[in-house]
Amino acid sequence: MLKNHNKIIKFSSNSKFEVSNIFRLSELKPAGTKLILEPKADLIELLKLTLFDLTLKKVLVIKKKLKKSHARDPHLREYIIVERGKNFEKYNPNKFEEHFTNRIGEDSYFQLKVYLRVIFKEIPSVSKHKYEIIRNLKIQDLFKRDFFSVVFSMFKTNSKGNKLKADIIEYLEQVDRNIPNLIENEPDKALELILFLQGNIFLLKNLKFELLEKLKLVSTVRKTNDDEYLDDWYWIDFMYDPDLSISDLFTDISEMYESIDDYFDFDSGGDWDGDYDFDVD
Repeated sequence: MLKNHNKIIKFSSNSKFEVSNIFRLSELKPAGTKLILEPKADLIELLKLTLFDLTLKKVLVIKKKLKKSHARDPHLREYIIVERGKNFEKYNPNKFEEHFTNRIGEDSYFQLKVYLRVIFKEIPSVSKHKYEIIRNLKIQDLFKRDFFSVVFSMFKTNSKGNKLKADIIEYLEQVDRNIPNLIENEPDKALELILFLQGNIFLLKNLKFELLEKLKLVSTVRKTNDDEYLDDWYWIDFMYDPDLSISDLFTDISEMYESIDDYFDFDSGGDWDGDYDFDVD
């Protein structure tokens, strides 16, 4: 197993970024990174990133399940559901992640679209959720705190945040240009890069999940015998789970998010609580 997953993979000797700033990517959760890059990011985008991150860490599992819509339904129907993952009990969530983790009991699951609606309704406002993320990840020093920013809940990075933003953008653009070639020709190096980026891989524009499936097949990295839980990264589980198709998993999630705006349409006149569904096996 790769042990030095905090090593920065460099692509150019002409890079202008500060290495210390790029190291922040190994510490930041993707919702926090997104706020630094795009302080005006909407709530749905932040929720997507948190769900993806918790799924990667196997805190949550999203999968298809055949079930009857009601007791007298003669047919089994396919639903996308979310339930606890293998690392759920070991994971110490931030407050902003508890919107996801506090909802699911040990022997229960949610239909994914209902689960997302309930979480969305629970959050009082996008500004409060952003403040929650910023406080939890201790990145207050990257944002302006002047009178107007505070009074009008405006989120803007300060000079320190702007420098970090520029460095992260430069590095992620380099990763985007190079990661397909790395996966194809230097799979172990590509895995090292992904271990470093953690959930921030979801901020890449050029990463195709079918490439990750290929990486799973060709990587020469070997898993250790122990079942140690890594506090900072859980990607290695995916590399050695013979029953898990990364590309299929994220196709399911992506398909759900293609229509996620419809689930959060307050003007549709539908009853938001009408299709609430909570199941216990």
